[in-house]
Amino acid sequence: MKKHLVVHPQTAMSGALGFCAAARQGKAAQFDDLVWEKSFKARQFDPDKCWEADAGCPLLTSFAQQLQLDVNKFKADMKACTQVVQNDMRDVQRLGVGATPSFFINGRFMSGAMPIDNFTQLIDEELKKANERIQQGTPQAQYYQQWVLDKGLKTLEAPKQ
Repeated sequence: MKKHLVVHPQTAMSGALGFCAAARQGKAAQFDDLVWEKSFKARQFDPDKCWEADAGCPLLTSFAQQLQLDVNKFKADMKACTQVVQNDMRDVQRLGVGATPSFFINGRFMSGAMPIDNFTQLIDEELKKANERIQQGTPQAQYYQQWVLDKGLKTLEAPKQ
């Protein structure tokens, strides 16, 4: 499941809202490509909170036009997406996510750009646990639901001192 996490809101919130709005017209991936290539890499950004103005966000609106989106719907959806993005950010912050990239492997959290060995070790540990539990009678198709979702942590634990 993907959630929005806006790390630099002054420059990235409009992009997140534009992505959400473009997704509502079936063009999320194409919009995302334009934002990365023509905004972030070029270091060109719309003014902060441009989505609140009637004119909208000029740069992002030009991307919507390039993709032949309904521009009026796009602008309205950017405003409507504000709540979606805020809810996503609240959800991921409750899980302890505060940076990208972040990963959960069977409920175990990893943050940051890690060497492949870190992933290999964690995946091997989780695979070993899963295989043992399956051998002890947990149906393979039910493993994730039973052991990760049902029996996993429901809230973020405080760090151990």
